Amino acid sequence: MTDYLHERTGGLIGSLSQLVRETTVDAIDSGTEKITKRMLDEIELDHAVQKTRPDRPRAKYARRPKAT
Repeated sequence: MTDYLHERTGGLIGSLSQLVRETTVDAIDSGTEKITKRMLDEIELDHAVQKTRPDRPRAKYARRPKAT
């Protein structure tokens, strides 16, 4: 998935880190413990990527805060 991840994050290491971290948390919370492209697609990227890639469509689903 290297090409996908680079294209999705614009090559920004902080954005990549956030994307992987949030997807990892979702994988653990859901019990699948597996990261899929679909899960990655559902994560909304940080402002840095949005700013550098305004033509990139936003995530299909906005990330909802976890209930406490």
